[in-house]
Amino acid sequence: MRNKLFLGAALSVILSASAAMAQEASSDFYQNILFSDEYEQKQQENQAKNSAAALLEKDVAPAPLPTTEAEVAAPQTLSQTLDNLKNTYGAAPLGLVWGASMSDVEKSGVRLIPQPLKDYTNSFLAERVPNPLKDFSTAYLIFGDSDKLYRVLARSDKISDDTPNAAKTLKLYQYYYNLLSKKYGNAQQNYSLSTTNVDENPDLANSAAAQSPEDNPNLLANLISGAAVLYSTFGGEDVGVALAVNVDGDNQTYIEIDYRNLKIIKENELNVLEAL
Repeated sequence: MRNKLFLGAALSVILSASAAMAQEASSDFYQNILFSDEYEQKQQENQAKNSAAALLEKDVAPAPLPTTEAEVAAPQTLSQTLDNLKNTYGAAPLGLVWGASMSDVEKSGVRLIPQPLKDYTNSFLAERVPNPLKDFSTAYLIFGDSDKLYRVLARSDKISDDTPNAAKTLKLYQYYYNLLSKKYGNAQQNYSLSTTNVDENPDLANSAAAQSPEDNPNLLANLISGAAVLYSTFGGEDVGVALAVNVDGDNQTYIEIDYRNLKIIKENELNVLEAL
């Protein structure tokens, strides 16, 4: 009886194990039927791609797409704009660029203070210019209706305590005359002394004082009264420069350099002609 019970228990264990093995074999069998090797390889590839995509999305945020025209066509930087203008019109004095707009000049660090000048529009007193001249404390910039820098006026400090022959004034004038002549060329000096209200001597027109400012012992008084005029011109087709000795309301002399971009002036004239 005990042997029968033992055999029955053993048989039950064997049958249970066989059933489990049969079920596992059956599962493997159907797995092999339903999923071929090619399909499983495809599934593995897809899983690898999905994992890589998920990793990229997690680590690298996509850049936002431009939504406006300004974003689609990014504007030039100030440096690029000024470089292009310099290639077109050239470099202006005081570290400026011919053709630059009022906005461009201000963005470059220059302070523009409105300063009306007769017969000119968009004229400004300029402070903090990039490359100031040591002898010229005042600078005026003129942009005109086209909003393009085309004229620069640089005025020296007042020359005080000058001698009757205007030695200080002439020294400063001749110094910049030589420099402007080297840079722009075509130097032409203009000096005149009117015999009216100067002297009753009829020979004055032929005197050394009338022929050369350096030989005029009374040059300072003559400049103040307007009897003597001294200026020079330089430049060529694109830029014209004038160097002059002027007198202010306090009867003190000063030197002024007047730069003009002739190319821009011609362009402005052509625009007016086309509009007529």
